[in-house]
Amino acid sequence: MDGRKGNPSPAPPSSRGIPSEESLYLPKHYGKEIKVKGGLDDEIIWSIEDVVDFIFPKSYQPKYYRVSVDFVLLVLDKGTVTKDDISKFLSSKAYSRSTLENKVIPKLVRFGLLKREREIEDGMLGKGRALILSDSLTFSNYLKKISDAWKSQVMTARHKRKEATQSV
Repeated sequence: MDGRKGNPSPAPPSSRGIPSEESLYLPKHYGKEIKVKGGLDDEIIWSIEDVVDFIFPKSYQPKYYRVSVDFVLLVLDKGTVTKDDISKFLSSKAYSRSTLENKVIPKLVRFGLLKREREIEDGMLGKGRALILSDSLTFSNYLKKISDAWKSQVMTARHKRKEATQSV
């Protein structure tokens, strides 16, 4: 033995891919799913249903898709949503509280479509404070940052190639 500790050839950890709560569905940009939404033309406005379909794909997660569309529409309509609003929403739509609170809201918050805050009551801290949800632009800012970074890289590479061919 050469004096080193540990397994000399460790097995890599098993992976089942990206967890669904952290994944964004991006179908082929030239495929049917995008064409149905009106394509990538900036003049075509995608509906809430079209946008939410990238987070909870209707073809793979139809229940989460429907709950999230209805809930996002409620938040956009009201501006802020409290626990009472959530209770009324669930009873009027007959949706599962567990689905909304354990799957839909966490993913919408994680992706930046919604902002989660807690009410401050008499200096009380912790989870006992009332939940307040509101709309958020973090999702669009996040994707715009990725898009702008890629655009800058491509434009710079094209410019460098053009200069290289002109200087020869």
